[in-house]
Amino acid sequence: MKHFRRLTFLLSFIFILTVGGVAAMAANNGPCEDEEWSFAYVEFYNPDNNEAIYVYSFRTPQAGTTTSAKGAVYDKSTNTLTLTNCNLPDYRVVTNMMGDDFKIKLVGTSHVSALYAWGDGYGGSVEIVGDGKLYVNEKQKSTDAIVLQPEGTRSYFKISGNAEVHAFAGKTDGNLVLAMNTTVADCFAVNGLTGLQKTQATRMNYEQIQSIEIDLSGEGDICQVYKKADDKKLYTVTEGVRTEYNPDGTIKAENVRIYTEYELMPIPGNDGKYYMHELKTTEGTFNAEECGYTDTQESVAGYSFRSSSPAYVYIEEKTGDKCVFLYNSIDNNYKDYAYFKYDIAGVLGDVTDKYGNVSSYCMVEKSEDNVSFTRDQYYSNEYMLSQGYKVSGELEYIQNTYVVYSNAASGVLTAKTTVCKHATKVNTVTTKATMSKAGVITTTCKSCGKKLSTSRISKVSTIKLNTASYVYNGKVRTPAVTVKDAAGNILTKNKDYKATYSAGRKNVGKYSVKVTLCGNKYKDSKTMYFTINPKGTTIAATASGKGNMTVRWNKQMTQTTGYQLQYCANKNFRSGTKVKTVSKNKTIRTSVKKLASRKTYYVRVRTYKTVKINGKSVTFYSAWSKAKSVKVK
Repeated sequence: MKHFRRLTFLLSFIFILTVGGVAAMAANNGPCEDEEWSFAYVEFYNPDNNEAIYVYSFRTPQAGTTTSAKGAVYDKSTNTLTLTNCNLPDYRVVTNMMGDDFKIKLVGTSHVSALYAWGDGYGGSVEIVGDGKLYVNEKQKSTDAIVLQPEGTRSYFKISGNAEVHAFAGKTDGNLVLAMNTTVADCFAVNGLTGLQKTQATRMNYEQIQSIEIDLSGEGDICQVYKKADDKKLYTVTEGVRTEYNPDGTIKAENVRIYTEYELMPIPGNDGKYYMHELKTTEGTFNAEECGYTDTQESVAGYSFRSSSPAYVYIEEKTGDKCVFLYNSIDNNYKDYAYFKYDIAGVLGDVTDKYGNVSSYCMVEKSEDNVSFTRDQYYSNEYMLSQGYKVSGELEYIQNTYVVYSNAASGVLTAKTTVCKHATKVNTVTTKATMSKAGVITTTCKSCGKKLSTSRISKVSTIKLNTASYVYNGKVRTPAVTVKDAAGNILTKNKDYKATYSAGRKNVGKYSVKVTLCGNKYKDSKTMYFTINPKGTTIAATASGKGNMTVRWNKQMTQTTGYQLQYCANKNFRSGTKVKTVSKNKTIRTSVKKLASRKTYYVRVRTYKTVKINGKSVTFYSAWSKAKSVKVK
């Protein structure tokens, strides 16, 4: 559950955003329903007794949670919370990840203590509709009345129709409206708002460590030392057994052998003593060689932590020394707790987790000055500064992200017609063009998000090879590709499309070229083919006999299987054509019999090559030679 907290640094009005903020997404309508990371909800929250009433939650609320509030109904189909004379002046309306179209409809007069809209980068906008009235923070129990927290995306607060919002800032240091970490500078589109100010959003990159408190009073554990070939760190391993249980509590397995791997980190100021940083536990029996370890035949004293927790680093202004504050029980009674000061005794080393995040592991010791603070004191930056402790970190300005606020005491907010000049336009490809369909470019206003126009991306009408067939020459063949759109524009290789050629492409055969449209404008693919045909030959000599003729040609044995002879009484080979196949490429002569005497025949020759393609025999032919005429005797 999120509840708003604000930090103020000295006299500056600076709002702090947590390190590693939420990744902003595009505008979204309706509550987020992503199974993996959605925590969309609408709740009424009373900070006095920590009571939460969920009128909508994507996740199933904890058993016993109240799910209805008198006068409040949420309709998911319209993403609208309707307040009908809802009298909950001690409860805040808190929303999270409800999208950019979330609305609160007012019927009659309703009362709440504050309105907080969180976005988690998904959507943190609120529109007030209807013809009723909403009183926000009239008791002035909340510091701020209306808060938008989109967390890195755009957000708006709007009022439509005759609805009225009567808002009141807190009694001291409060804001009437506040938008933190929004990408929209003019996010409050209402009348009746005075004193509106805007600053660039910032975030504090806090210095944080993993604080390790170690009990060095004993002799420690005797640790066998191992090394790995790829680093200089030291390791140790412990072995044992454990019992595994089923979900119902029954025993699943007993005496399951396990071993746990540790990195040995030298303890500052304590030669020969090492902190045992646990890496992982594995079922089975430890085998050093299989795990990549080498036994050094040495042992050291190892110590585990008494406590380990992440902690923000503070600087004590009086001494300049760094320290942390850890939440511990007072007098070990485990009823009352406080934040105790711990000195940083030294650095153990850096540890990288499975996500690539690096943490500095530091040994800490409880400070001898016995400084401690209550929870409220620790979370009050002003109080910590007054006690001489300043959080360590650097302030970073976030580009194109704003904090917008008004510290007016009160205001009656009503509808406002916002006219955007659409000064900055953004073009986005919403549909990519293909070979069968044109694409679409949508132009929107960067400020208000309104869709201004659409334009077409011409479909791709031509994808062809510049050469479809080659004659074998012993070299690799790579035909160029031409890709054009329907408007005749030539697309750019490696930007708009990529061409992938099949292997080989030297010998006689058939080869593929796959053209894949790519980039931000196009998507589709087409596969084309080209051939490499055998080199041809020529007729060397002819002779005629009675009713026959003999033809001799020049030998062509490279990348050929044999020859084909074509003869015909028609010099154009249009009718009565006959073919004779010579199946050996070493043969350079053949005779043709049963020809008509005293008649002229025309003859030509070509080579052929038969190859296997996908298990089938395919024959490729050269061009025909120049024809010769032979008059039969």
